[in-house]
Amino acid sequence: MSETYVVKKQEEFKTSLWSGGSTTELYIYPEDAVYKEGNFQCRISSATVEVERSDFTSLPGVKRYLSIFHGHLDMVHGEGEEVSLEPFQVDCFDGGIPTVSFGQVVDFNLMLKNGADGKMETAQINPGDSFTLKPEEEESLLAVYVPAGNVKIGDMQVKTGELFICKNWSKELMVENTGESVAGLGICRVSVK
Repeated sequence: MSETYVVKKQEEFKTSLWSGGSTTELYIYPEDAVYKEGNFQCRISSATVEVERSDFTSLPGVKRYLSIFHGHLDMVHGEGEEVSLEPFQVDCFDGGIPTVSFGQVVDFNLMLKNGADGKMETAQINPGDSFTLKPEEEESLLAVYVPAGNVKIGDMQVKTGELFICKNWSKELMVENTGESVAGLGICRVSVK
Protein backbone atom coordinates (compact mmCIF):
# COMPACT_ATOMS: atom_id res chain seq x y z
CA MET A 1 0.00 0.00 0.00
CA SER A 2 1.28 3.44 -0.82
CA GLU A 3 1.73 6.24 1.66
CA THR A 4 -1.07 8.77 1.93
CA TYR A 5 -0.72 12.25 3.39
CA VAL A 6 -3.51 14.37 4.84
CA VAL A 7 -3.50 17.72 6.64
CA LYS A 8 -6.47 18.10 8.97
CA LYS A 9 -7.55 21.65 9.73
CA GLN A 10 -8.99 23.04 12.97
CA GLU A 11 -12.57 23.12 11.65
CA GLU A 12 -12.43 19.33 11.05
CA PHE A 13 -11.71 18.48 14.71
CA LYS A 14 -14.39 17.45 17.22
CA THR A 15 -14.42 19.38 20.51
CA SER A 16 -16.41 18.33 23.57
CA LEU A 17 -16.64 19.48 27.17
CA TRP A 18 -15.39 17.48 30.15
CA SER A 19 -15.45 18.22 33.89
CA GLY A 20 -12.24 20.25 33.79
CA GLY A 21 -12.46 22.09 30.46
CA SER A 22 -12.66 21.04 26.83
CA THR A 23 -11.06 18.30 24.77
CA THR A 24 -10.51 18.20 21.04
CA GLU A 25 -10.19 14.91 19.18
CA LEU A 26 -7.57 15.47 16.50
CA TYR A 27 -7.52 11.95 15.05
CA ILE A 28 -8.84 8.48 15.77
CA TYR A 29 -7.93 5.16 14.13
CA PRO A 30 -9.72 3.32 12.68
CA GLU A 31 -11.37 6.47 11.39
CA ASP A 32 -14.88 5.07 11.98
CA ALA A 33 -14.07 4.25 15.63
CA VAL A 34 -15.92 6.01 18.46
CA TYR A 35 -13.90 7.02 21.52
CA LYS A 36 -16.72 6.42 24.01
CA GLU A 37 -17.21 2.89 22.62
CA GLY A 38 -13.51 2.09 23.15
CA ASN A 39 -13.20 0.49 19.70
CA PHE A 40 -10.17 2.55 18.66
CA GLN A 41 -6.52 1.55 18.35
CA CYS A 42 -5.12 5.06 18.40
CA ARG A 43 -6.61 8.39 19.52
CA ILE A 44 -4.83 11.74 19.43
CA SER A 45 -6.31 14.70 21.26
CA SER A 46 -5.57 18.03 22.91
CA ALA A 47 -7.36 19.20 26.04
CA THR A 48 -7.63 22.51 27.81
CA VAL A 49 -7.48 22.02 31.57
CA GLU A 50 -9.22 25.00 33.19
CA VAL A 51 -9.36 23.76 36.79
CA GLU A 52 -6.46 23.53 39.22
CA ARG A 53 -7.13 19.88 40.17
CA SER A 54 -8.35 17.29 37.68
CA ASP A 55 -9.11 13.55 37.92
CA PHE A 56 -8.28 11.64 34.74
CA THR A 57 -10.93 9.37 33.23
CA SER A 58 -10.13 5.74 34.05
CA LEU A 59 -9.16 3.95 30.83
CA PRO A 60 -8.15 0.33 31.60
CA GLY A 61 -6.19 -1.29 28.78
CA VAL A 62 -5.06 2.05 27.35
CA LYS A 63 -1.40 3.06 27.11
CA ARG A 64 -1.31 6.85 27.44
CA TYR A 65 1.23 9.47 26.51
CA LEU A 66 0.76 13.06 27.62
CA SER A 67 2.66 16.28 27.03
CA ILE A 68 1.83 19.94 27.58
CA PHE A 69 2.44 22.95 25.37
CA HIS A 70 1.92 25.72 27.97
CA GLY A 71 2.08 26.01 31.74
CA HIS A 72 3.24 23.42 34.28
CA LEU A 73 1.53 20.15 35.20
CA ASP A 74 2.03 17.94 38.24
CA MET A 75 0.53 14.44 38.09
CA VAL A 76 0.15 11.66 40.64
CA HIS A 77 -0.31 8.15 39.25
CA GLY A 78 -1.80 5.58 41.61
CA GLU A 79 -0.40 5.45 45.16
CA GLY A 80 2.17 8.16 44.76
CA GLU A 81 4.24 8.10 41.56
CA GLU A 82 4.69 11.85 41.03
CA VAL A 83 5.53 13.40 37.67
CA SER A 84 6.13 17.08 36.88
CA LEU A 85 5.86 18.22 33.27
CA GLU A 86 7.21 21.39 31.71
CA PRO A 87 6.24 22.30 28.13
CA PHE A 88 7.25 19.67 25.56
CA GLN A 89 8.16 17.03 28.15
CA VAL A 90 6.37 13.66 27.72
CA ASP A 91 4.98 11.18 30.27
CA CYS A 92 3.81 7.62 29.51
CA PHE A 93 1.42 5.84 31.88
CA ASP A 94 -1.24 3.17 32.22
CA GLY A 95 -4.68 4.69 31.61
CA GLY A 96 -6.23 2.28 34.10
CA ILE A 97 -4.25 3.63 37.07
CA PRO A 98 -6.02 6.46 38.94
CA THR A 99 -4.33 9.72 37.95
CA VAL A 100 -4.81 13.20 39.36
CA SER A 101 -3.28 16.32 37.84
CA PHE A 102 -2.61 19.79 39.23
CA GLY A 103 -2.21 22.79 36.93
CA GLN A 104 -4.05 24.70 34.22
CA VAL A 105 -2.55 23.72 30.88
CA VAL A 106 -3.13 22.82 27.26
CA ASP A 107 -2.13 19.19 26.88
CA PHE A 108 -1.50 16.76 24.03
CA ASN A 109 -2.53 13.11 24.34
CA LEU A 110 -1.85 9.84 22.56
CA MET A 111 -3.94 6.82 23.57
CA LEU A 112 -3.14 3.30 22.34
CA LYS A 113 -5.22 0.13 22.78
CA ASN A 114 -6.56 -2.98 21.04
CA GLY A 115 -3.14 -4.14 19.81
CA ALA A 116 -1.67 -0.78 18.77
CA ASP A 117 1.67 0.41 20.10
CA GLY A 118 3.76 3.50 19.59
CA LYS A 119 5.21 6.55 21.25
CA MET A 120 4.95 10.30 21.48
CA GLU A 121 7.81 12.72 20.94
CA THR A 122 7.91 16.50 20.86
CA ALA A 123 10.15 18.98 19.09
CA GLN A 124 10.79 22.69 18.83
CA ILE A 125 12.41 23.96 15.64
CA ASN A 126 13.95 27.37 15.01
CA PRO A 127 13.08 29.27 11.81
CA GLY A 128 14.89 27.77 8.82
CA ASP A 129 15.94 24.62 10.68
CA SER A 130 14.87 21.11 9.70
CA PHE A 131 15.14 17.48 10.74
CA THR A 132 14.14 14.09 9.35
CA LEU A 133 11.52 11.68 10.66
CA LYS A 134 12.30 8.07 9.78
CA PRO A 135 9.90 5.18 10.50
CA GLU A 136 11.14 2.54 12.88
CA GLU A 137 10.24 -1.14 12.48
CA GLU A 138 6.48 -1.79 12.61
CA GLU A 139 5.52 1.91 12.62
CA SER A 140 2.85 2.55 10.00
CA LEU A 141 1.14 5.75 11.11
CA LEU A 142 2.73 9.15 11.70
CA ALA A 143 0.81 12.11 13.11
CA VAL A 144 2.39 15.52 13.66
CA TYR A 145 0.41 18.24 15.45
CA VAL A 146 1.57 21.85 15.18
CA PRO A 147 0.37 23.89 18.19
CA ALA A 148 2.57 26.85 17.22
CA GLY A 149 4.36 27.92 14.06
CA ASN A 150 4.34 26.75 10.45
CA VAL A 151 6.21 23.77 9.05
CA LYS A 152 6.59 21.86 5.83
CA ILE A 153 6.48 18.06 6.13
CA GLY A 154 7.52 16.38 2.90
CA ASP A 155 5.78 18.64 0.37
CA MET A 156 2.81 19.52 2.63
CA GLN A 157 2.49 22.86 4.42
CA VAL A 158 1.15 22.49 7.99
CA LYS A 159 0.08 25.61 9.89
CA THR A 160 -0.64 26.42 13.54
CA GLY A 161 -3.43 24.23 14.90
CA GLU A 162 -3.27 21.67 12.06
CA LEU A 163 -2.46 17.95 12.12
CA PHE A 164 -0.38 16.12 9.50
CA ILE A 165 -1.22 12.41 9.06
CA CYS A 166 0.83 9.89 7.07
CA LYS A 167 -0.81 6.47 6.65
CA ASN A 168 1.23 3.46 5.55
CA TRP A 169 4.36 5.39 6.58
CA SER A 170 7.41 3.77 5.00
CA LYS A 171 9.99 6.42 4.12
CA GLU A 172 11.83 9.38 5.61
CA LEU A 173 10.06 12.73 5.78
CA MET A 174 11.81 16.08 6.08
CA VAL A 175 10.29 18.53 8.57
CA GLU A 176 11.26 22.17 8.02
CA ASN A 177 10.27 25.33 9.90
CA THR A 178 8.99 27.65 7.16
CA GLY A 179 7.75 30.35 9.55
CA GLU A 180 9.40 33.27 11.33
CA SER A 181 9.04 31.96 14.89
CA VAL A 182 9.89 28.76 16.77
CA ALA A 183 7.59 25.90 15.72
CA GLY A 184 6.37 23.42 18.32
CA LEU A 185 5.45 19.86 17.36
CA GLY A 186 3.69 16.92 18.97
CA ILE A 187 4.77 13.77 17.11
CA CYS A 188 2.97 10.42 17.38
CA ARG A 189 4.56 7.31 15.86
CA VAL A 190 2.17 4.37 15.87
CA SER A 191 2.07 0.71 14.88
CA VAL A 192 -1.51 -0.34 14.19
CA LYS A 193 -2.71 -3.86 13.40
